[in-house]
Amino acid sequence: MTKTNPEQEHLAALVRRAQDGSEAALEGLVCRFQDRIAGLVYSLIGRSDAIEDVCHNAFLKMISGLPRLRDANSFEPWLFRIARNACNDHFRKERVRRLFVPFELKHEQMTTPEHHVDSRLNGFRVAVEGLPRAQKELILLLAENDWSYEQLAEITNSTVSAVKSRLFRAREFLRGRETDED
Repeated sequence: MTKTNPEQEHLAALVRRAQDGSEAALEGLVCRFQDRIAGLVYSLIGRSDAIEDVCHNAFLKMISGLPRLRDANSFEPWLFRIARNACNDHFRKERVRRLFVPFELKHEQMTTPEHHVDSRLNGFRVAVEGLPRAQKELILLLAENDWSYEQLAEITNSTVSAVKSRLFRAREFLRGRETDED
């Protein structure tokens, strides 16, 4: 049996009220998680022009799926899995769109000038970008929250052993990149 803290109990109560049809509770859930979901979406997609649409889709899926959520205590990993899946949907749509839209200069991704950022932090960001997508996703989820392996497996729709393996390989890669820079 897992212990719940008052914050988790408050969230579970908010989820149950939203499931019972409270619009205020539903709005509270969206407000509470919109910045974190937007951060995850941006981290996974890497383009600010798509954040609003992907987040909108994720929250619509949350609203429509909320009545089917069995355990209010699992809301947070469930919502992050929805956001991850919304990102995957976005990638699929982009792939299909690229097949039918001719490439032009206006389609090139614009880079924004970096402000003076600590070189180690910038090096870490570059290293994370070099990870395979499944590993990068886990590192970014861990940056967002201190998820357990079980929660990460639930969010990414994989097994605990796969999560452990991907995290091990990602950490080894990042350690190797850190050593290369020293």
